Amino acid sequence: MKMELLNTLLTGHPVIDQEHKKIVNSINEVTASIQNHEFQKCADLMDRFLTVCADHFTTEEKLLAELDYPHLKSHITFHRELTLKAKAVRILCMDMNDQDGLQRCFDEMAALLIEDVIKGDMAFVSFLIEKGVTKPREYAFPIPKHLF
Repeated sequence: MKMELLNTLLTGHPVIDQEHKKIVNSINEVTASIQNHEFQKCADLMDRFLTVCADHFTTEEKLLAELDYPHLKSHITFHRELTLKAKAVRILCMDMNDQDGLQRCFDEMAALLIEDVIKGDMAFVSFLIEKGVTKPREYAFPIPKHLF
């Protein structure tokens, strides 16, 4: 199943949103390689997926630091925890040679990193709006404070 980045998950920041699209495209590439039984290619694409995510985290943290985001430290911690979990799942994935097991394993890894977009990034959208970096969005939804 192909994943799409919904408008409700866009931050309104062009660089961040473009990187979120790269993450989604990377997820779709890995999924396609699993479905095509291209397991060696899959390993390389998983590594690329983790690199795309790490690059995104760096970009995002730099932007938030420049804007003096008050929750930056916890957001960085959140990124580090997601990265460690995703790397652990990636190692488990490479021990599998069957399509279903590998797909379930990758889905778990991707879900961890998609959590960044849903839980982590949506928490700072209102901050970006307040700073004048992005414009208010009609389709934005509030993120409960206990999530960040």
